[in-house]
Amino acid sequence: MEPGANWFYFLSRAVAGFFCWCLFRPTRQGVEKVPESGGFLLAVNHSSFLDPVMAGTNLKRPLAYMARSTLFRPAPIGMALRGMNALPLEREGVGISAFRSVIDHLSRGGGVLVFPEGTRSRSGRLGRFKGGVVKLARMSGVPVVPAMIVGSDRALGRGQWLPRTVPLEIRFGDPIDLLDPAEDAGEALARLRAAMVRLAPECVDEERVVDDKEQ
Repeated sequence: MEPGANWFYFLSRAVAGFFCWCLFRPTRQGVEKVPESGGFLLAVNHSSFLDPVMAGTNLKRPLAYMARSTLFRPAPIGMALRGMNALPLEREGVGISAFRSVIDHLSRGGGVLVFPEGTRSRSGRLGRFKGGVVKLARMSGVPVVPAMIVGSDRALGRGQWLPRTVPLEIRFGDPIDLLDPAEDAGEALARLRAAMVRLAPECVDEERVVDDKEQ
């Protein structure tokens, strides 16, 4: 059985997907490009709390999410989060030790959502990328699937408390190999960003570039 394929996850995804469909009538393009088996990272733009919902509900395969380890206490909350495929990030760790639960999930053939920007965009446009996605891909040895969500910044952007009934769309691109050790991490990150820009150029401000300081 694929990692994360549990009844609680599928039930939560079905409920979230139903409400998402009622409010936003989401559509998708290129979902067949997501690998049918094996570990992968799904790199998605981030401008709304709706983004994880859109990413998870539009894949057939289970998708895991990263969360601070402190959120997993007390135990009942931790059980619920794990049931929804949340993976704890060890804030006190560095390198592999900080991502051990994520790398274990990927090594067992699961998929993990990652936001290259690190946080929600304030403008709703694709922001600066941090280097974590390249490091994680190289530590785990998995491909990265670029994806772009269009409309979530207008549906429930930063500062909004109530969603607007705006149509949402998610577009998936071809998997990218970022594992070549001879390639500079900044160049690898720029390739990933370029692939995401091609998927949704309307979500990009040209002056926003890769954040080399975060590599």
